[in-house]
Amino acid sequence: MSSVKIMGGPIKEPPKPTKYADIEGQGRIPYATLKDEKTPNIAKAKITKGKRRGMGAALRGAEFTNA
Repeated sequence: MSSVKIMGGPIKEPPKPTKYADIEGQGRIPYATLKDEKTPNIAKAKITKGKRRGMGAALRGAEFTNA
């Protein structure tokens, strides 16, 4: 039977988490924090009306509506 030889020592401890990015020789940059923000209600669409212009307006009608 064969055996596997592992070169090296035991694993190192991983770095501990921080709330900033530390750039060597340049300083620290804080990470963004979570904030609750109010979002608009988009359940009901805004209706836009207007008049078409140009040659195509004569073919397709003079007004449009976007919902």
